[in-house]
Amino acid sequence: MQSLWYLCRGMSTGCNQTEGGVGMYSGSADIVNIVISGVGGQGVLTLAEVMAKAALADGLNVRVGEIHGMAQRGGHVICTVRIGSDVRGPIVDTGTADILVGFEPAETLREISLIKPDGHVLMNSHVVYPVAVSMGKAEYPSEETIDASLRKFTENIIKFDAMKFAKDAGSSRSMNMVMMGAVVGSSLTPITEKSALKIIVSSFPGRYESMNKAAFKRGLEEVREHI
Repeated sequence: MQSLWYLCRGMSTGCNQTEGGVGMYSGSADIVNIVISGVGGQGVLTLAEVMAKAALADGLNVRVGEIHGMAQRGGHVICTVRIGSDVRGPIVDTGTADILVGFEPAETLREISLIKPDGHVLMNSHVVYPVAVSMGKAEYPSEETIDASLRKFTENIIKFDAMKFAKDAGSSRSMNMVMMGAVVGSSLTPITEKSALKIIVSSFPGRYESMNKAAFKRGLEEVREHI
């Protein structure tokens, strides 16, 4: 299944930053291409929505597309988020992604050809074994194989255990907000920390708010230490 939706608002190009200068966008490109790859049940689609709304809150133009085989838990899911002054569609061509957000190592490898040579990979290192692997009908690639394969496309790879960070924040279900924090913490997009937190608060009311904010902060801090 393939679908797309888009959000538009006048974009002021250049640098966007939060109060105190934290989270300053370090890029200069008119368009930032982001690919999010994972499996059903990990919150890939929710991350794309939060990311798009946060970009809107910063006065940016956004196009979002999604492709998924089965909406059920365990099926491959990929979303594209394009942010820029003149974004005409959601498609990210091979070799043009600025950021690949990988919710799982093998799923990151699946979409690595989309990354540009100087692009950045933000990857959750926690493995989710496919059904075929669990049944003994297929082999999961080793960590060394995945790392070597990823580095054929880019050397800019940051790995971290987003699942652990999410559990520390209160629930594994907040892993997507760990990844959101990683994206904002990378300073590779014009999305500000202030707007991201604003959308998290409105998207996860009640008892889920503090959990998701904590998850976001953990991802933010982790990537800021390594970018």
